[in-house]
Amino acid sequence: MTSALAAKQPANRAEFGEEGTPSLARPLPGNQHETRSLLANTLIMYGRTLLTMSVSLYSSRIVLAELGAVDYGIYFAVAGVTLVIAFLNSALATSTQRHLSVGLAQGDMAQLRSVFSASLQIHAAIALAILLASQTFGLWFLHNHMVIPPERVQAGSWALKCAALSVALTVFQVPYNALLTATERFSVFAAFDIAHALLKLFVAFALFLPLGDRLEVFASLLVGATCVIFVAKVGYCLWAFEGSRYRPCADLSILRRLATFAGWSLVEGFSLILNIHGFGLLLNLHFGPVVNASQGIATQLVNATSTLASNLQLTASPRIMKSFFTQDVASFQILIERNAKAAYFLMLVLVVPVALQANAVLTLWLGTVPDHAVGLVRLLLLVGLVNSMSSPLVSAIQATGRIRRYQLIVGGLLLTSVPIGALLLSFGAGPLSIYWFLLLLSAVALAIRVQMARHLVGLVPGKFATDVLWPAILVTALSFASGELLSMALAGLWLGEICSIAGTAVITAGLIYVFGFSDSERLWLGATVTSRFQHVARRRT
Repeated sequence: MTSALAAKQPANRAEFGEEGTPSLARPLPGNQHETRSLLANTLIMYGRTLLTMSVSLYSSRIVLAELGAVDYGIYFAVAGVTLVIAFLNSALATSTQRHLSVGLAQGDMAQLRSVFSASLQIHAAIALAILLASQTFGLWFLHNHMVIPPERVQAGSWALKCAALSVALTVFQVPYNALLTATERFSVFAAFDIAHALLKLFVAFALFLPLGDRLEVFASLLVGATCVIFVAKVGYCLWAFEGSRYRPCADLSILRRLATFAGWSLVEGFSLILNIHGFGLLLNLHFGPVVNASQGIATQLVNATSTLASNLQLTASPRIMKSFFTQDVASFQILIERNAKAAYFLMLVLVVPVALQANAVLTLWLGTVPDHAVGLVRLLLLVGLVNSMSSPLVSAIQATGRIRRYQLIVGGLLLTSVPIGALLLSFGAGPLSIYWFLLLLSAVALAIRVQMARHLVGLVPGKFATDVLWPAILVTALSFASGELLSMALAGLWLGEICSIAGTAVITAGLIYVFGFSDSERLWLGATVTSRFQHVARRRT
């Protein structure tokens, strides 16, 4: 959908009704427009990703060099939840985005305004709960159980307070993110993300200045950057969308629906946070802050890699939900399968070369590679690869609104990762063991999601396996084998590792095109790309 939520200053009056509100329920002019719009949104988010990924990785190198491994590990251990805000955002935003999508499909402006205001109330309560929990249980745990040098406890406490405020602000702006996503304002969404990445780069450069304790300065400036983006994003939404103005909502039915959906969505979101932040605490308790530094580095590199695939899901999720609400069964099924395959293959192009040359990538990025970082990168990449195929299945299940059973089963399964991980470490297992177990859990969760989608949205597991799963397994095996052979052939040569990375990516892309796509998908891909280039050419002329 290209319509906005009661935009104040429409560029084309013909798109608005008698009262100046958008014609939200108007049909799209055909599948060609639908495909072209989806591709355009995806390309916008890819451009944003390339910029933010480059800036973020460079910023991380500066921060690690200036803070040192111990302080960097402390920050990730006590405030690493800020690195998994994306997961929390996704879980929380789904509820608002789903109900906004219902209103968009039905053209119900009153419903849209009520949903948005009710969502603000719910997320304000969640943000307050996060602040209270961090300043009570969080500080108690830090002072009594975490492995931190005594002279750095005060700085760690300050970092935790700053991180808690940053998370609270991020949670409160979830309804605004959902509004931008549901109305497909991806260019604006990308602009805010790029601005945030540039502010983080400024924070990294500020560490060169003698401003005081570097960990405290780093944490303070990061929360300042979050505040700037928060004010700017809220201000833009208030200017651009009439429906974003808060009006107290006392409609208990809307509040109950949103709160129930958000609450159940948080089960899986909380499990995803535990898989990163909970593992961080386990590693800190058993191995100290230096291993936390390795985990933090691996998490940032993997997040940068997986963002390309998650961008496709971000742009496709509103389409999947709207196809369900408008009962467009054919488009709904095709979107699920094609997006599952596309998300997996997009990530595979990066995962194979980075996993095979993880040591070279980390050396080029950081200079000195911390212990266990290479193994952590490889395992987390594989976990992200498996999870990328699950994303459209999750969107389809959430579109039904019947998520309680799904969240209890999948969320409950993923929540076992931390207690079983603690058990493994207590028996003397190494830091990589808990991530091997997480990889196993992710594969089991994917199988469960396929079966849940079968019951809730009519997905055919056999067809999904034939069209998506088996091509993915075949291409993955061929890509890793080809990449390993290329690495061996180029070993010891000047720029051999860089050539191996580039060559492996090209080989993987070729294998995807030949063995990963069906004949109809290759025709669809060619027609889509051609249509997009023709559209750009017409606009220039």
